[in-house]
Amino acid sequence: MVLKDIIITGDNLKKYKKLFFAAYIFVVLWLTLINREFGEHRANLTPFWEFANVIRNVERWFYVRQIIGNLVMLLPLGFMLPMLKEVRWKHILAVSFLFSVGIEITQFVTGRGLMEFDDVFNNTVGAMIGYRIYLLAMIKKQN
Repeated sequence: MVLKDIIITGDNLKKYKKLFFAAYIFVVLWLTLINREFGEHRANLTPFWEFANVIRNVERWFYVRQIIGNLVMLLPLGFMLPMLKEVRWKHILAVSFLFSVGIEITQFVTGRGLMEFDDVFNNTVGAMIGYRIYLLAMIKKQN
């Protein structure tokens, strides 16, 4: 390997972006599926039950961490995906929603977590926030 292979420019930059994106996806799958034990098939599809618990002060800080964690988990997807391919907000919305639904269904089928509507909602919102951050960064870069 020579120094020119290490320098991150042009084609190398694209390769590193893809590699970093793949690593990010693996980490998400590790945290949500791979690193968990098989167990019972559990689901809570009641919309916004975590938010209700926060408002009612039922284990408030536990649910605040859950909500923030799910917002943050797919936030990088929102700004990384447009770095790999030109996409519109609808694409980010669809990809993040389907990716999150896939995780939740897999958690239910394998018993490796609680399938929740709230997780899908928060993951999708997090990805859209990430996309907004990407757009703001691109606007700032042009100025």
